[in-house]
Amino acid sequence: MCRIRIKRRLVDAARRMLVFLLLLPYGTLASGGEVLTESVVVFNTICARCHEAECSGRLSFGEAFEKSAGHIRRYYGPASEKRRLQRELFRILNYMKERCAYYPMKTPVPLDRVWERDALDGFATLEEKNYFIPAGRFSPGMYRMDLELQKDAKVTVHFVSEEFEMAVEDCHQSSNKRVGISFSIEQSGSYYFRMYPREPVKILRFAISPLEAKAGAPVP
Repeated sequence: MCRIRIKRRLVDAARRMLVFLLLLPYGTLASGGEVLTESVVVFNTICARCHEAECSGRLSFGEAFEKSAGHIRRYYGPASEKRRLQRELFRILNYMKERCAYYPMKTPVPLDRVWERDALDGFATLEEKNYFIPAGRFSPGMYRMDLELQKDAKVTVHFVSEEFEMAVEDCHQSSNKRVGISFSIEQSGSYYFRMYPREPVKILRFAISPLEAKAGAPVP
């Protein structure tokens, strides 16, 4: 039930977001300047629920602009005040479709793979508290992730590779505000952590550690 309810809510939000993106004139995709982490997190926790791993090349939005004007005013009017977010989501969508990859995030990964609250806040959406965190490169082996939450909650957790393969995809109920998940990595590569809470809840601490040092040591 946790996954189904969250999926329905996020798919609806993603559809409204796509209509909003389609409304933007093609020229607003002008490159230049860094994309904010906030925009990448929004895209990869909301928009990507419908568009993750869509690898069909750049889209043309001229005709969609005219057709979608009334629809966007009806469903996503308040977003018209956030022009930078609009442009950046548009850029991220095209990056994924052209390169079949997540938009790069220029944020360092802690050497010990332990994230504290101050760092975690930057990887969460403001209202929903959806999280998307680049976890760095991993080699094959067994690992464990540990979450400390602000309060007990039911959360859906993903650990996904740069090639969009899920190593973790499940719903968990915390106990004493903690969630522990053991998992295996089968292919070397860069991975990302994503979390959807049933109700908004902050992560206070997030850590990933190898269960078998010989077989599962992270790649530096």
